[in-house]
Amino acid sequence: MAITKPAPQNKYSEQYIQNSSYDADFDMATREIVGYDGVNLQRIVADSLAIKVTVDGSVTYIGIAAPGTTQASAFWQCKKVDESSGIVVTWADGDANFDNVATDLTALDYS
Repeated sequence: MAITKPAPQNKYSEQYIQNSSYDADFDMATREIVGYDGVNLQRIVADSLAIKVTVDGSVTYIGIAAPGTTQASAFWQCKKVDESSGIVVTWADGDANFDNVATDLTALDYS
């Protein structure tokens, strides 16, 4: 016996959503990309996040978080960009989660 889920119920029809996403200035359908910044679901635009950058020789450490997040709060996504032999990008704790502190980006474990 197969278990079936009921069809999702939306407030608006698919056609209404498609029509609403049309941008007349660019003559194309548009979508807005959102993402989780460790605290909230918000628009993905470069200037909507707090950013901390630390450079140590050929290695650049980058942390991003929701605006207003203190560096001591464990709500930062941190990555390491090593340019010593090509470009190698690794993440704090081996993942892209927003669960790191940014007081000293060089002290985190990257993989």
